[in-house]
Amino acid sequence: ERPLIFGNNDRPGVMLAGAARGYLNRYGVTPGQSVAVFTNNDSGWRTAGDFIRAGVEVKVLVDTRHDALAPEYKGADLRGVQVVRGGRVVNVQGRLGVSAVEVIDGARQRRKIAVDTLAMSGGWNPALHLTCHHGGKPQWNDHVSAFVPSDSRPPGMLVAGAAVGTFSTAGAIREGTLCAQRVLDDLGARAASHTLPHAEDQPYQAQAFWYVRESRSRAFIDFQNDVSSKDIGIAHQEGFRSVEHLKRYTTLGMATDQGKIANVPALAVMAELTGKSIAETGTTVFRPPYTPVPIGAFAGRARGEAFRPTRLTPSHHWANEQGAVFTETGNWLRAQWFPVPGESDWRESVNREVLGVRNGVGVCDVTTLGKIDVQGSDAATFLDRVYANNFANVKVGRTRYGLMLREDGFVMDDGTSARLAEDHYLMTTTTANAVHVARHLEYCRQVLWPTLDVQVISVTEQWAQYAVAGPHARKLLRKVIDPQFDISHEAFPYMAAAAVTVCNGHRARLFRLSFSGELGFELAVPARYGDALVRALMAAGEEFGVVPYGTEALAVMRIEKGHPAGPELNGTTTAGDLGLGRMVASQKDCIGKVMAQRPGLVDPSRPALVGFRSTDPQQMLTAGSHFLNVNASLTAANSLGYMTSVAYSPMLESAIGLGFIRHGPQRIGETVRAVDLVRNQDVTVEIVSPHFFDPEGGRLRV
Repeated sequence: ERPLIFGNNDRPGVMLAGAARGYLNRYGVTPGQSVAVFTNNDSGWRTAGDFIRAGVEVKVLVDTRHDALAPEYKGADLRGVQVVRGGRVVNVQGRLGVSAVEVIDGARQRRKIAVDTLAMSGGWNPALHLTCHHGGKPQWNDHVSAFVPSDSRPPGMLVAGAAVGTFSTAGAIREGTLCAQRVLDDLGARAASHTLPHAEDQPYQAQAFWYVRESRSRAFIDFQNDVSSKDIGIAHQEGFRSVEHLKRYTTLGMATDQGKIANVPALAVMAELTGKSIAETGTTVFRPPYTPVPIGAFAGRARGEAFRPTRLTPSHHWANEQGAVFTETGNWLRAQWFPVPGESDWRESVNREVLGVRNGVGVCDVTTLGKIDVQGSDAATFLDRVYANNFANVKVGRTRYGLMLREDGFVMDDGTSARLAEDHYLMTTTTANAVHVARHLEYCRQVLWPTLDVQVISVTEQWAQYAVAGPHARKLLRKVIDPQFDISHEAFPYMAAAAVTVCNGHRARLFRLSFSGELGFELAVPARYGDALVRALMAAGEEFGVVPYGTEALAVMRIEKGHPAGPELNGTTTAGDLGLGRMVASQKDCIGKVMAQRPGLVDPSRPALVGFRSTDPQQMLTAGSHFLNVNASLTAANSLGYMTSVAYSPMLESAIGLGFIRHGPQRIGETVRAVDLVRNQDVTVEIVSPHFFDPEGGRLRV
């Protein structure tokens, strides 16, 4: 349905007549209590009748036609309604809504009528957009004062009813029946005998009336893009008179409207300004979709678990069989813990898993760690430049922990890189930063140092990787790794790496690494063997009491060892803050090294990483707590730092945490408060070394 163009027609309470009827008949809601109708066709009379039947007062019906239909049209009792034939609505009054309309009648007399709603109808446009997509420009039809589909349509495209300008129910049924019969004829089929239902067949009467010339206020044509009749005049003055130029100069008919409502009235205005007919002025054609698609239709399936693609680890189905509780880590779904019958809560499960690893052996899927293959004759030079510490002197078959800085000197990520050959490294990253680091390496390779002979590619999904940790880790692995490979401490020391075979000849990679602080290895196989490997590891470890452990137990053990992770690598910390300042090599340059020396980043008073232990072992700590001196008032100015990671340690039987506090290493042994106003906690904690358990690392090297 088209609007009529008159002054202030954008006021709240001015709406298309069809929309008003939709509110009344579909939803049982009236847009107002005192209504005016402005029309140039029969639809306005229908709307007035529907308002009256709904018990809503219709004060005035203004029809631009001098010979408009009688008020008794369609049985609507319009007695008592002011009917103004040959009239115009010149203006709408009201700031936040309609308060009155100004009307000029056929005798050119002006009057003001108080109403709160104005329903307007400027006629109807066939939905010709789909036919445009298949060729053939629309053609003008004087009878309906609208563009209708071209006769040059592709074979098989049949159009009926209002889509070709037949605006009656009976006419639409007749034409639809004829189209159906044509389809059956083409198929060589015959339709069953039928009788068409009786339907309204009132001829559609409309006047080609577009805008009220007597209006002086801003009159809008395209309500979505705020295009007014004045804008059409400016386009004409500036020379943008062709329909394509008019559209792009004014943004007329763009977005979801696609010209359905606004195009024809705008073309009528331009046609008058240029002295042409609307048919000569022409129209644009339209792009898909031919009807607006609700945003909800695009987003409907992308919510809940389907909000984004979920990546499953190679052990997922096996873990699900064990009753694992899963958590999202980035796009991955990882086992958080493995409850067993009789356990009352998650902490009991996690404590059991930690003790199982510390006293025996455990298996954890660490496939989600980023794995980036770095190859080329300049691979060592490349890693030296992106890591803060040295990698060129790493021997083949060895692994080194690396720290990566951003250009501004803050820590970007940490991980390990194993040298598999002179020109071949395998880098690991944190799960959260895997994609970011891969992009960073590509930028460095392509933009910063394009002359280096180095190639990088993510192989995270190509390899399934499992951590095997605990005093019996070596015993378990000896049952799955082929016997010709010596994995004793002497032959395969801490931070070693090698290609091995497992389970009778399948290729694999073995790394002597530990995130738990225990004797630990990480065993990687091609991802397609990941499920089979975890089952083989668990079967081989039965005699040693092997336990699967999830991300919660892994977090507890890394906090017990003081390993920084995501909460500590939060984008605001430096190598010095983490206690890793000595890792930044002094004999070479690297990304971020110069900026890391800024006075603010080497200030001795910067909060540094230390450990915290609750003075009441059973009093839990919360991440995000702020540290204050014992007698300090609760103000932001008194904050000394904040807690980043917390856990309950079953080995120490106490709540522990990692965090940053000013002059942290110099304050070990002191007592401060950890205050969390959000959770209403105020806990006294002792500042301790971040290495709570086995600080010498003796359990790693056995």
